[in-house]
Amino acid sequence: MFPGRINWIIQLTLVGCLVLGIEQSVNAAEAQEYNVGVGIADITGPSAEIGMMGYASATQSARGIHIRLYSRAFIFDSGEPNGRAVFVSVDCAMIGQAIKLEVVRELQLKFGTRYTKKNVMLSATHTHSGPAGYMQYALYGISSFGFVQDNFRAIVDGIVESIEKADRDIQPGRLSIKRGTVAGANINRSPSSYEANPLEERNQ
Repeated sequence: MFPGRINWIIQLTLVGCLVLGIEQSVNAAEAQEYNVGVGIADITGPSAEIGMMGYASATQSARGIHIRLYSRAFIFDSGEPNGRAVFVSVDCAMIGQAIKLEVVRELQLKFGTRYTKKNVMLSATHTHSGPAGYMQYALYGISSFGFVQDNFRAIVDGIVESIEKADRDIQPGRLSIKRGTVAGANINRSPSSYEANPLEERNQ
């Protein structure tokens, strides 16, 4: 299994835009001070004889681990009442309500009302190279022949652990947003299809 190739620079930019609602660039010298924390934990589930999430063929099943899957948590706290938010980047194809609800439930057992459905955002890297069977809807469980509790628990437990680590890591920090072009951060999986676009599109 290998996680989606998401550049950490891009992740941090998205975190700032999505969680804090910043709509324009700010100068680094004028960056807002926050209390911030980061944490990472393993979410690798079953490594063999399980379908991969999003694969259409039931014959495509896992046969070992290439690279482990992770949950990466980022906590931002402005110091004001209700000023804390959590963004978690998870190496899986998508996030379902069942995972979100279970993560929040376990966090509240540990932290009370510090973390809720409103201030915890879970985002998937959309990798299809991780095991399936963790969604609550039957359609998404076709490739895994149903719900796989072991994988569900691995993902939930890893997300919770990454947030716990980020919570323990809280310290003063600065958050700034920059705009620019990141070259070589991704590849086009179908160059021949892209070449069918109009010339003005391809020249951008």
